[in-house]
Amino acid sequence: MLPQVVERTMKKLCDSLSVKNFNIAAVYIYGSVALGDYIEGSSDIDFIAILREPLNISDIQAISAAHREVENVFPQADIMGAYLLDNDLGKPQSEISPLITYYNKHVHSNGYGADINPITWWTLKNHGIKVFGSEQSLNYEVEIKSLLGYVIDNLNNYWVTWIERLEKQLLLSDQERFTKQLDESVEWCTLGMLRQLYTIKEHNIKSKVEAGYYGITTVPQHWHRLIYEAINIKRLRPERYYCSNEKRLTDLVALLRYIHLEANRVFDDSNGLLNK
Repeated sequence: MLPQVVERTMKKLCDSLSVKNFNIAAVYIYGSVALGDYIEGSSDIDFIAILREPLNISDIQAISAAHREVENVFPQADIMGAYLLDNDLGKPQSEISPLITYYNKHVHSNGYGADINPITWWTLKNHGIKVFGSEQSLNYEVEIKSLLGYVIDNLNNYWVTWIERLEKQLLLSDQERFTKQLDESVEWCTLGMLRQLYTIKEHNIKSKVEAGYYGITTVPQHWHRLIYEAINIKRLRPERYYCSNEKRLTDLVALLRYIHLEANRVFDDSNGLLNK
């Protein structure tokens, strides 16, 4: 059963699309909603719309109009998604052209803001929820080697940049002024990197909160309160477990460094087995 706000928002979108554009075969939800961990006010509504045929300019204008209608009715909803053909499912983003996206409350014809990667395809195939149109075969494959390769590359590039940025933050003299920004970093980085660790260790996908609880069972105990705090922030709960932002930031950097090293160690071991 979909959360009420998701059901109402997507019904409005699909109703508007069906009135303005008959080129859409189906709309699927993936992401936190499909993983059963949607948090109103904190989570995105992620969707993939599967087209019957390529879009023309009139179609794109109709899609833009449909999204404007949704934003007028549900201005607080954070929707993002992509419009693509059935034979584009499972492909790398670089092989999908044109790629129409809805991101940051605008339709883009150049793929801007697209969330197209092996995690998306894995989640869609294994957990996707159809909210409009006919059931699609989703008969593409996501190889585990491709999934793990994407995740470790993400860790060693995007997330390492975050770690380096937080290490520089530690050098500042007044950490106590940055509570809100640090809350955001604790939630985003702790749960985001634990998701990567879970995928690399377990060859599967979890939501951010579930990855946090997984971390409680797998990382050393002295970081558990930081993980619980990240979960509370994600769930918009007020409880915090640190009196000092400097200590919290120090623990955050140390935990992220640990996850990075542990994930690479496990990946190297797994990669060796997969290549045999």
